Amino acid sequence: MNKTILSAVIASLTLLAASPAFASDMPGAKIFNSNCTMCHTLDHKKFGPAVRDMSTDAAVLKETVTNGRKAMPSFKRKLTAEQIDEVVAYLRSQHK
Repeated sequence: MNKTILSAVIASLTLLAASPAFASDMPGAKIFNSNCTMCHTLDHKKFGPAVRDMSTDAAVLKETVTNGRKAMPSFKRKLTAEQIDEVVAYLRSQHK
């Protein structure tokens, strides 16, 4: 019975850690705030689309951040591949 309770606690903590409430602690949050908030917000349109309106597909997000799209510039020379992956993970964590 103790193993069942421990498993339930671990599962709950895992879900909490992945929730948007903890997303601000993700490395991608700082990168997003430093590089993206001049055009994007989490829940309403600014210059570019709001995060909630973006694709949730990691490949699409990575392609867009890396190479740009329409008025959005490319970030492949400003961010490392790891930083781009962190931004993508952060963006995906913001979708409910």
